[in-house]
Amino acid sequence: MAKKKQDPVTRPVSPKPASTAGNSVNRPTSVRASDPITRPASRPVTASATRPTTPDQTATLPIEVRPVEWWPPLVLALLGALLYVNTFGHQYALDDIAAIEQNLFVKKGIAGIRDLMRTEFWHFSNISLGYYRPLSLITFALEQEFFKDNPHISHIINAVLYALTGLVIGVLLQKWLPKQTITAFLIGLVFIAHPIHTEIVANIKGRDEILSFLFISLMLLSYWKYLETDEKGWIASACLSLYFAFLSKESSIVSLALIPAIQYWFTKRNIWQSLVSLWPFLIVTALFFFQKQRMIGTLSGNPPVDWANYPYAIEKTQKSTMFKFLMYYIRLLVLPHPLVYDYSYNVIPSGGKGDLLTWAGFFTFVAFVWLTWKGFLKKTLWGFGLFWFFVTMAPGLGFIYFRGGIFAERFTYAAVMGFAFVLIWALQKLLVRESPDSPKPVLVRYAPVLGLMAVVVGLYSFKTVERNRDWENNFVLFNSALPYVPNSCQVQRHVANEWIQKGLKDRAKADSIAAAVNGIKPKPTLEQVKKGQALIDTNIAHANKHGRWALDHLQESTRIYPSFGEAYFSMAYVFQKITPNVDSAKYYYKQTIRAANAYAPAYNNLGVIYQGEGFAENNQQKLQLASYYYNQSTVVNPAYVDGQNNRDNLAKATGINVRALPDSILRKY
Repeated sequence: MAKKKQDPVTRPVSPKPASTAGNSVNRPTSVRASDPITRPASRPVTASATRPTTPDQTATLPIEVRPVEWWPPLVLALLGALLYVNTFGHQYALDDIAAIEQNLFVKKGIAGIRDLMRTEFWHFSNISLGYYRPLSLITFALEQEFFKDNPHISHIINAVLYALTGLVIGVLLQKWLPKQTITAFLIGLVFIAHPIHTEIVANIKGRDEILSFLFISLMLLSYWKYLETDEKGWIASACLSLYFAFLSKESSIVSLALIPAIQYWFTKRNIWQSLVSLWPFLIVTALFFFQKQRMIGTLSGNPPVDWANYPYAIEKTQKSTMFKFLMYYIRLLVLPHPLVYDYSYNVIPSGGKGDLLTWAGFFTFVAFVWLTWKGFLKKTLWGFGLFWFFVTMAPGLGFIYFRGGIFAERFTYAAVMGFAFVLIWALQKLLVRESPDSPKPVLVRYAPVLGLMAVVVGLYSFKTVERNRDWENNFVLFNSALPYVPNSCQVQRHVANEWIQKGLKDRAKADSIAAAVNGIKPKPTLEQVKKGQALIDTNIAHANKHGRWALDHLQESTRIYPSFGEAYFSMAYVFQKITPNVDSAKYYYKQTIRAANAYAPAYNNLGVIYQGEGFAENNQQKLQLASYYYNQSTVVNPAYVDGQNNRDNLAKATGINVRALPDSILRKY
């Protein structure tokens, strides 16, 4: 079946069918492997069409302009938009809450942009991960300015940006793969339709990833235009695109490796020429990280000690777990099911010396490195795909290696392109067959590949549309993950918090009914009282039921992770607000402090309880306890506004402002 391969850069190449043309991106092809849209299969081959390339030949600028067929980019853009139409009616979900609803600078609209330019991404979540990504936050601020809290507009914008990404990569792929329109189109099709992208596009916060990849693509396209025209304006455009990519996400730095790669693989420029071309982009990189340091005061941040989200750092298993993650990432690229939003502790147990997946990941990693090197030397299409995969997966694998962070589908967003290169090359190699002596029409030769890809893309598209529905809101999203990752302490807590929200609404409705009945003038009739009490009892029963369901999930969460402070906090909140039990609320708030002594809301809520009891019982010691806990909340988190306000209001009303108390009083109550 396989023919002996000839060195594509040292021997003249006779005309071959399209299936062998895919082995090397620089290998000349016969007319039968040319653009099926613009050139007939029977057109004779000229001598220049089969001129071999030698290592001594290097490209002078400008290189030959490569024409673009516009129907593939337009189809990719249209498909990208259509796949996410069913997200247009969705609400905020997951990190949207922190990035938009709880970000006070975003809520200011245009007036908040200056602050966003000098603020860490998770500033209002009271953690510092060293993430400087103001561009997506600025777009959210602009939406707040003109559309207020309208998540539907935000979802539409995400889909439009994704469609624009499809348009740009559709052009890029044809530039890289001239006269291979079908191959370029199929690679773009895999990228656009792949369901693993739903976490990015269907979640508004994922816009940082969309913008990053979009600007990287524009940078590569601008640089290619410079190669074709030798006009310095395109260099400036490429540098500006890189700067915007950095403002979207710092991990865009890996794209620097793609600039020399596309020249080495897809033009006659040698390695030295390709590397030297990086100098203006290195200047942009240095300026950006200087800006980041000046704006937020750090380049790396200070990741918290957190079992839920950084468990492998605590267990010291980053290296082995990284290889294990590689197998999970590859599996989801090939078979994107099931997809869940959270892989925190303990969905993927740590890797180790006795773990088979760890060893499988290690040997896969070594094999991929060797294949990438081999593909680099021969300039093969699959070699470029593997190179792209490694480069774009570096941030995701680095997240576990350096920070001990968890697995996340979003890290594969750009890497899908590398997977698509390898997949389409393999399918062409297996299914496109033709003898040079018996030419066939292009569509006939590609019929098996096109038929199989119609099935694959159809399944991908179906999965994408189905998965989009899970991102409608937090309640739907969290419960959709529960059957697949019941061992996630975070998912269990998230589901519980949704039941808590429903319980709070039930309680609020009961209070509203009671207020309405009591507000009847001159006074409610006996019948009105009975009806009102029946409605109140019904809503309280619903609240108690939802509170019990929440506690069930929280108990499971703490079984998975016994020191999960936020889960204990939610338990306490249930007993404080939904199924009132003051002693239980105090107990679980104190459990929260033991498990996570820097969790400011636990101190604040304890203060609220003691303040209420202090006024009700005229108990001075409990009022002192309230002041003490308010002050403690500001000690562990100086930016915690609720603790500051409650402390100041209590001091104003009573003159009490206590910063320390003897252990005897703390234990007494």
